[in-house]
Amino acid sequence: MNQQQITFRITDLVASVPEGVPIEWQGQEFSSGPLLIELEDRAEERGNRGVLDYSQSHAEAEFHLRVQFPELAGILEDLGVDPTMTEPVHAVLRSKGTILDDHSFALSGQTKLGPHAIFTPEDTAARVLPGH
Repeated sequence: MNQQQITFRITDLVASVPEGVPIEWQGQEFSSGPLLIELEDRAEERGNRGVLDYSQSHAEAEFHLRVQFPELAGILEDLGVDPTMTEPVHAVLRSKGTILDDHSFALSGQTKLGPHAIFTPEDTAARVLPGH
């Protein structure tokens, strides 16, 4: 292995989006309500890993995620919808970015969504923008 490259495993991630995201459904736009994002327990062995390449100041990581929307799921359950509509969304985020001087990294990337009754991969997009 190149001494300038360090591989790592991602073992813990919990994030939330308290304000939710806009959803357009049946011609109307509304908020998803809060989102809860966690690492997928059933991730493949190659998932939830990354590489830091110090020779190029470049970082890459792959996150297998489960996105839950408890408020929206609760509303849908109360309406008696098919239970598949309230299941979490499974996704894979492949991100890359620069290793910063303080050894942190600013990652961004596109998310590939798995099949879901509401959030179809053809009609839904998720992206992580670089932060500071």
